[in-house]
Amino acid sequence: MTSKKALKQIKLIYFVVTSLLAVFAILSFAFVSLNGAVYVLEATDENNLKSLIIILALAGIPASYMFHSRKIKQINKELTTNQKLIQYRMSFFIKIVTLEGISLLSLLSYLIIGSINQLLIFGLVYIVLALNYPRKSNIFDELEITEPEL
Repeated sequence: MTSKKALKQIKLIYFVVTSLLAVFAILSFAFVSLNGAVYVLEATDENNLKSLIIILALAGIPASYMFHSRKIKQINKELTTNQKLIQYRMSFFIKIVTLEGISLLSLLSYLIIGSINQLLIFGLVYIVLALNYPRKSNIFDELEITEPEL
């Protein structure tokens, strides 16, 4: 696999995840707006579900960043650019999937209870996800490589 192909795969993973999440959010909002919540929970169960999603968001966002930065620091500087990008791709994939999981759980919670707060949590996590767009310059800075090394 070439370095350029690895960069394309990183961007493809990001594009697919963010696009599908946006579509699912729009469909969820439309469904809840038209039909209401899917399941009616007791007040305590609803509060527990809301609290769980908030805790997951507050713990998951920093955890995904910490894992990614730790994995990037562990990449051997003597590896080829291609090998560095392959390791970066795996770390980035785990970071994005962690954020996606939190987003999906908040959307599912929104579908179940119909609380707009859960949709706001999705929006927060989605913004964090959007800020993680894999720019070539950011990848190069993190891996300490230059354009000619491709």
